[in-house]
Amino acid sequence: MSIGDGEHHVILGREESGYSMKVRSAMRFKAVPHEWIDRKLRTEKLFQAHARVQLIPLLFLPDGSSCQDSTPILEGLEKTHPEPSFHPAEPATRFLSELLEEYGDEWANKLMFHYRWGYPADQRHRSGTLARGQLEGHPLRLLAPIFARFVVRRMIPRLALAGANDNNAPVLVESFHELVALLEAHLEARPYLFGARPAFGDFGLWGQLHQAHTDPTCGTYLRTHAPSVVAWIERMLDPKVEGPFESFASLEASLRPIFAKEVGPRFLAWDAANARAWEAGEERTELSMDGRRYYQKTFKYPAHTLGILRGRYAAVAEDAELARFLEETGCREHLLPGGRPPEGGA
Repeated sequence: MSIGDGEHHVILGREESGYSMKVRSAMRFKAVPHEWIDRKLRTEKLFQAHARVQLIPLLFLPDGSSCQDSTPILEGLEKTHPEPSFHPAEPATRFLSELLEEYGDEWANKLMFHYRWGYPADQRHRSGTLARGQLEGHPLRLLAPIFARFVVRRMIPRLALAGANDNNAPVLVESFHELVALLEAHLEARPYLFGARPAFGDFGLWGQLHQAHTDPTCGTYLRTHAPSVVAWIERMLDPKVEGPFESFASLEASLRPIFAKEVGPRFLAWDAANARAWEAGEERTELSMDGRRYYQKTFKYPAHTLGILRGRYAAVAEDAELARFLEETGCREHLLPGGRPPEGGA
């Protein structure tokens, strides 16, 4: 198979990348013909010839053109391969699914990253798989143990950029444990987040929790405390339509604590603070979270995607039940234009 053969998509990614795995899972769900190519030294020229940014996955379309960023990739798949759809027909559940997708990409990633590169056993395991994968088939493959040490040295400074600094560590640990417990309760009664088939939110959240599941510390925790979450993680490797989406009314009770404890006061609170800081030209975002100071570098990308989320909410803002749910879970204030100024934060 060659790139641009007119029939197949080609994913250039790595199994250590939650965003790459998210795209592969979506391709499998929609039965889109595709090939997977590992990004490694032997494929680096191909990557550099087409990548706009140094991030994976890099997706080649059948016509040979390429794109990056998992969320737009999935949105493009929905347009070109509308069935089976990622989206519930009900506007409220569709919006909540899209919000969970963003939560997965931008907040659950922090949780996974904190454990992966902050704990020695996880550092050793993941740097080893990355080093061996990068050098696979290369004459320098015997130097993988040395290369693994350089991987750790390169990744540890990125912890602070992702918000995984010593100050924020208690919040991130609590957030991971709480998310797992709340998802376990929600998934005990259903195979996917929004019923008997995967939605947009499944792919975004799963990409990061799948990575956590493959790491020593989080993997042990998940297998010990969350059998329903583990079953969902394994199911999402090759997701299927097993039935219909559920209604908002049937989902609300077990979705509510996820949004009230995780999405609103943690993810959206940080996301809105980051957007304000970006708009003000501030290099660091600070806010009060769980009664504690949380801070990290300010970034343009989540400020941009929050604007997209706010636009999507504006399109369904007249849905009274959705507005009530978002108001009661502390989400709505951050989804209104400009958001609400923080109390005691920067």
